[in-house]
Amino acid sequence: MISTNRHYSGDGFNLHFPLVRFNPDKWVSSLSGNLILIHGRWIMLENCFQVARDVDVTKIGGIVVPLVTPFDNHGDLDVEKARCLIEWHIEQGVDGFYVGGSTGEGFFQSVDERCQYLEFVADVLKRRGMLIAQVGAFSVRDVHQLARFAAAKGYDVVSSTPPMFFKHTDVELIEYYRELAQVSEVPVLLYIVPGMAGLTMAAATMVDMLRLPNVVGSKHTDMNFYVAERLLREVPGAAIFNGPDEMLTSGLAMGMVGGIGSTYNLMPSLYVEIYEAVKMGNLDRARHLQATVNDITQELLRISPGVVPGIKHGLNVLGFDVGEPRRPFQPLATDTAQFERLLGASR
Repeated sequence: MISTNRHYSGDGFNLHFPLVRFNPDKWVSSLSGNLILIHGRWIMLENCFQVARDVDVTKIGGIVVPLVTPFDNHGDLDVEKARCLIEWHIEQGVDGFYVGGSTGEGFFQSVDERCQYLEFVADVLKRRGMLIAQVGAFSVRDVHQLARFAAAKGYDVVSSTPPMFFKHTDVELIEYYRELAQVSEVPVLLYIVPGMAGLTMAAATMVDMLRLPNVVGSKHTDMNFYVAERLLREVPGAAIFNGPDEMLTSGLAMGMVGGIGSTYNLMPSLYVEIYEAVKMGNLDRARHLQATVNDITQELLRISPGVVPGIKHGLNVLGFDVGEPRRPFQPLATDTAQFERLLGASR
């Protein structure tokens, strides 16, 4: 018998199991307690996730860049500007892209613009990495429309911020994700971001969400790693991504599957190195690299508290014309020399 992390796919869905035992010589089905034998694989039922479409959820992880959205001098979408940036990121070794998130100014765009950019990125990438579409919006109808569109264009996963602005009950939040998971033809990744969403969910509520059918994990953009530890323990096998760039090493060390962070746009190779160092057990190397990226991140936050203007400025300095961020963001008015020096030295 062999123990491994595997998935069973069939009948239009996948199951992912933290523990699977299989005997290649057997091809029968039987049931024993909480274990079921499917095509020779013993499956622990209590720890499985039902996932739409044929997606190997064990491959959801790694360094994922929340791609910026380029605009022209008039503030209109200019997708072609992203082509070279995407290719550069692939060359740097990133594992995929998170499109339409806060770094991508998704909430500053119309549904048509978001769909146009989702399609462009998928066409350029051509299955060379994982694609996650952030579909959160103020209108649930828009959320569902974006989710269907992303799946049709070949995205592997859709993600969504929770409903914002109003104070919602736990039941409303859980039902929001339940409906999205039912509508989506691909797995759903929660987006836990209390700082922007204006709400702090209890760990128990997040656990309930992670156990919903077709929900495979979360982007945990929260400095509260006590909650993250609870999620990793209560829902073993869930794909929990580290959100705070400054804490990637810590998140990976505690068992997160990867990271999704704004500054990955500027320093992709350094974050890839951190990921690889932790995988190899070289925490000293990971801590050293983390200190380097944190120095740059600290300077970025000094010149650009809203993050996005600083990210776009940095990309322009690196030679990628992505334009300025949309209003209400304003051009940077602070001396950026130190930021540019640190960023240049990191390459």
